[in-house]
Amino acid sequence: MKVLLIKPMEHPQVVDIENSLKEFYRILDCDCITATYPWEERAALVTDDNGLFTEKSFSRYIPELEQPIKGNFFICGLGEEDFAELSQDLIRKFKERFWVPEAFVSMFGQMAVIQMDDGTKPE
Repeated sequence: MKVLLIKPMEHPQVVDIENSLKEFYRILDCDCITATYPWEERAALVTDDNGLFTEKSFSRYIPELEQPIKGNFFICGLGEEDFAELSQDLIRKFKERFWVPEAFVSMFGQMAVIQMDDGTKPE
């Protein structure tokens, strides 16, 4: 199934993965996942459940969840009872939204998010 994979300090990429827990663990480099549904669209945000408690790099801040994501994460579609391939429209939408990598800096006990725009645009 096609999903949008987002890694720290990289542009999102469309990848074709097997729809299995083992594969999810592999691409997220973890042993426990969490799926959240912060958007109106039929899309799931799949992350490392313990990511915030690891040494992984911060990836992106998700305002709808009011928290950052550490490490890799992916966005997939939703089927009747399982994850599904992300539609082309949603791939375009989320690729554009997460195109610019973000750096996270701790200053005065607060976390600042800096967009690292390299001037490129998604295809």
